[in-house]
Amino acid sequence: MIHLHLLMALQFIGIAAFAASGALVAGERQMDWFGVMVLGIIVAVGGGTLRDLLLDVPVFWIGQSWYIAVAAATALATIPLARWAQKVRRPVAIADAVGLAVFVALGTRKALEIGTSGFVAVIMGVVTGIVGGIIRDVLANRTPIILKREVYALAALTGAVLYVAADHYGVNPVLGLWGTIAAVLIIRLLAILYDWSIPTLKVEPDDDR
Repeated sequence: MIHLHLLMALQFIGIAAFAASGALVAGERQMDWFGVMVLGIIVAVGGGTLRDLLLDVPVFWIGQSWYIAVAAATALATIPLARWAQKVRRPVAIADAVGLAVFVALGTRKALEIGTSGFVAVIMGVVTGIVGGIIRDVLANRTPIILKREVYALAALTGAVLYVAADHYGVNPVLGLWGTIAAVLIIRLLAILYDWSIPTLKVEPDDDR
């Protein structure tokens, strides 16, 4: 059994990390303070919102407004850094990696908790982790990170599969949760550090057209 206080702490960390990454991207695009706050909130709650809609359960932040409050406060607190986001691209990626790791684990757990299959739980974990970042990048007029060569969605998928496998084989829930977070975070941070990328598909254009 995972203690409620641990889950709340992880949710706080995930919300804050994603909100900071959104705020830094807003600063990179020279948005005003309202834009910083909006982008921070969207990236923090976007993935979980879509997950809950797909699972047909109450959207998590509607009944608990502190999620929005924490995201907004974190985004605004990041403004001093957001002004120099061009010089801190790595902190953007690191904050995003922390949010990704936490929300993949929590999203997968929530899906399993309401009785979905392992396959659906994996999808929901990935959705929870990556959708907020996709929305952030689209609003900031950037190519979404999952469409680049980055090891991003693959890290999320690996973590979600690991969590489902741990649950299936009866691993201690707390150990499975932390193991998933650690796996996603390590894979993502190593990819950032060593510039790992996924091979691209190259197709030569048809000269006859």
